[in-house]
Amino acid sequence: MAASILLAGCATVPMAGAGADAEGKRFDPPAPGRSVLYLYRSSILGTEAIFNVADNQQPIGALADKTWIRVDVSPGQHVITCAVPSYAPLSQNPAQAATVNLAPGETRFLEVDVWPGLPLNPRCTATEVGADKGRAAVAASNRAMGAGWSN
Repeated sequence: MAASILLAGCATVPMAGAGADAEGKRFDPPAPGRSVLYLYRSSILGTEAIFNVADNQQPIGALADKTWIRVDVSPGQHVITCAVPSYAPLSQNPAQAATVNLAPGETRFLEVDVWPGLPLNPRCTATEVGADKGRAAVAASNRAMGAGWSN
């Protein structure tokens, strides 16, 4: 019964198929002239909330606990933000953004995590992490569907 109660509070997002999950976990390099960002969630805090993530104000997907998204992007500056839309009516400081400057051929990892806020009003933050930590977190998670693509 305790497990049922804990699972009832977990948020879910549309998931990619097993093939797409395995493909992303190969960590293939980007196409020539492109860069790659992996965004993931692995925190046990805030599991009841979905975090919508954006790159330069363009939606790229939603993350629940133990999920990740790979985004192939143009090199240059990328401002990664996240939001918890279901809690928007409560007022507090906005989420913290991560700015990543990507060179062609580069792959980087960002952890999207809970940033404490008002009680029952989680916020999120994106923080760049090292490749080893990022690869391990992605390998231990499941691929969520990014914005603009289907399974």
